[in-house]
Amino acid sequence: MDDGLKNIYLRDRNCPNCDIYESVLDLIPEPLVIVDREGYIVFFNRAYENYLDISKEEALGRYVTEVIDNTRLHIVSKSGKSELDCIQKIKNRDAIVQRIPIVSSDGENLGAIGKVNFQNKAELKSLMDRLRSLENELSQYKEQSLGQMRAAYTFDQIIGVSEQINHLKEVAEKYAATDLSVLILGETGVGKDLFAQAIHNASPRQHGPLVSINCAAIPHELLESELFGYEDGAFTGARKKGKPGKFELADGGTLFLDEIGDMPLSMQAKLLRVLQNKQIERIGGISSRNIDVRIIASTNQDLDLKISRKEFRGDLLYRLNAATIKIPPLRERPEDIKIIVEKTLAKPEMQKSIDDQAVSYLQSYRWPGNVRELINVVERLVYLSEGEVISSGEVKHLLVDLFEDRDLGSGEEAEKSEEIDMTRKFTSLSSGDESKSTLDELVMEVEKRAIIRALENCRNNRAQAAKQLGIHRTTLYQKLTRHGLV
Repeated sequence: MDDGLKNIYLRDRNCPNCDIYESVLDLIPEPLVIVDREGYIVFFNRAYENYLDISKEEALGRYVTEVIDNTRLHIVSKSGKSELDCIQKIKNRDAIVQRIPIVSSDGENLGAIGKVNFQNKAELKSLMDRLRSLENELSQYKEQSLGQMRAAYTFDQIIGVSEQINHLKEVAEKYAATDLSVLILGETGVGKDLFAQAIHNASPRQHGPLVSINCAAIPHELLESELFGYEDGAFTGARKKGKPGKFELADGGTLFLDEIGDMPLSMQAKLLRVLQNKQIERIGGISSRNIDVRIIASTNQDLDLKISRKEFRGDLLYRLNAATIKIPPLRERPEDIKIIVEKTLAKPEMQKSIDDQAVSYLQSYRWPGNVRELINVVERLVYLSEGEVISSGEVKHLLVDLFEDRDLGSGEEAEKSEEIDMTRKFTSLSSGDESKSTLDELVMEVEKRAIIRALENCRNNRAQAAKQLGIHRTTLYQKLTRHGLV
């Protein structure tokens, strides 16, 4: 028997680490044996004892062919060549085994390790079945992920009966048939994302992905990596193997850049370069990748105003607005309010109706949050209403609360008395036509007074005034222009 391996593995010698080595190797759940270069067994683990029903003491020191059927370990220990994933009949069972030579640092053959990976073909079949199951599960997850990147809405699902909406849908369908970049303009909540999905679904790219990114919701320092991706090790904390950006994920489909007006100038320049060259380069990368992506962008901001303030690039705007769609706010198409309310209440979980006077009150409100706000209010009314029919009184009460919370939510109570008195006049209105005209004037007047009060409190600091009013600074600029306060 070879003294080198025997000194390591046999316990009858003075080897301080033998117990540790044996304990570790005995933990391996598969049968494992080690032979010296002559083919004599120097280690035999517990799993092999159970497999062959022979004790370690009986196996150690014996020639390997005397213990293990059809083995070739004695050959591998001399040849120094591995034999991997081989079928070996052991105790009349076909096992899958590995035979690996042990070679010293100077190239000398010291012996070989034999390991039984699968004690019979049934184990291998079981593993293959598990692998197939995992592959099927992974395929399902991929399909679900792709489904999440597909557009859900079509033009037929965009609710509206007004002339403005019907005309807009006709124009958008014509744009959809082209590959032009589309810029969708409109206030918050008008449904810009719905139009983006409908355009994609009506386009030749409908079978490709629709990938969306909200340029206002992602911190500026992370926006570049989200759009263009990054390579492994590009920065501290970067995911191993890197990460594809939204442009790569949208290849062959559509990329929807929501709230493009909030994109920082530095990113606008990089986006413009990508749109011009149709190539992207990951952060930390050294090569460019060709992309085939259609761009749909949206914003609730006045981009011409931002260009004049040098907050948005004019050349980028010209790239984005090859085709432009401007969605009118809900207050300019009150006839759509009724059908939106009816469609919302028709959902199975709603199970309620609404009276005509209540609808009339809803049509009188200005809806600064547009369709999104209207749907939220209707859903709230369903849960607050005590009867099967939502009454005009319940609508009136909720709208007054919303009106006060939104426009009078800043400043001290004593400073709001005039505005509150004006708001309370709303509760005395009865007829639809009368309330519509009067409410419009009330809202404008109270909004103007609230803005003036906030500016006075903040010493004309517009950023602080916007924060006190609970609105975005850009929204404040728009309201200042509307009320002639700039």
